[in-house]
Amino acid sequence: MAAAAAEQELLLHLKLAFLAREPPACVLSLARKAGGGSVTPHVQNFILESCTGNNNNSSLNRTEKIYKEISFISPTNDNKQVSLVARLSCSINMLEGDTGCSLWPSGLFLSEFILSYPKIFSRKCCFELGSGVGLVGVCLNYVSASKVILTDGDASTLENMKGNMEMNNLCVEQEGSQLPEENKNKVQCKYLSWEETSESDLWDCRPDLVLGADIIYDPVCVPHLIRVLSMLLRRGNNRGTNNVANKEETSNEFSSAATEVPVAYIATVIRNAETFNCFDKAAADAKLSVVNITNSEAPLSLLPYMLSYDRSSVQLLKITLLS
Repeated sequence: MAAAAAEQELLLHLKLAFLAREPPACVLSLARKAGGGSVTPHVQNFILESCTGNNNNSSLNRTEKIYKEISFISPTNDNKQVSLVARLSCSINMLEGDTGCSLWPSGLFLSEFILSYPKIFSRKCCFELGSGVGLVGVCLNYVSASKVILTDGDASTLENMKGNMEMNNLCVEQEGSQLPEENKNKVQCKYLSWEETSESDLWDCRPDLVLGADIIYDPVCVPHLIRVLSMLLRRGNNRGTNNVANKEETSNEFSSAATEVPVAYIATVIRNAETFNCFDKAAADAKLSVVNITNSEAPLSLLPYMLSYDRSSVQLLKITLLS
């Protein structure tokens, strides 16, 4: 019985890797694992019937884009194998400059963090910087954030993001209009240039939580990023939040998340120590506290089938305004 369950789990991982468009070497590795060391006829038939045979529009190549399905394994033992499936249009070649339409390890890590600690984000106004394909937004909606605001400074990335929201049955609120309060599946997608944005541009944005994935990448952009973070955290600190009412619910997550102080969570891969040191110094100068919580608040591993995803390379930072 246990052996059969283990085999089914391996075959599920193989199928999910197919739908996520994992690299061929990763898919082959999973196929061999499912076959006990080789790609057996049974595994071959499974691939033909359950993977290639069921391919739909969400995983087909279309011009310069590829459609992926990112399936998060259920963190609970409720007989539900997959808790959330995010369907995303992504760039085929991230080296061609279309980085905003690519799927990055930090975005996957931040998404796992959200799904691992849902009570931190439930009933909170969440604002993401550099939202890219919008995966974090899909996860925030899934855990019932009260408001989800996604932003990016690239127009083509923003359009792709809006399409991804619609592909996941989320309604995109148009500028100047407001969807009914009872409509829970809604997000805002806004153009935001860190260099040009001002306090007035963020007048209506008073977030409880600010998020970002792989947004510390260029020392030239660091001062602008720090300025925007400071504005958002300061504006959030002036709002009347629902955090007090939510305090008891979040007490088992992290006690710090239950306070009224707005918090930023940034997932990043430190590719260049000099760039990160530049960010760290600029944050200190702006009186921002930066704490690495990668180990203390590690998310669950909800994407075990994505062999190309190196979780160990990602750092998770918690940022607040110093009082």
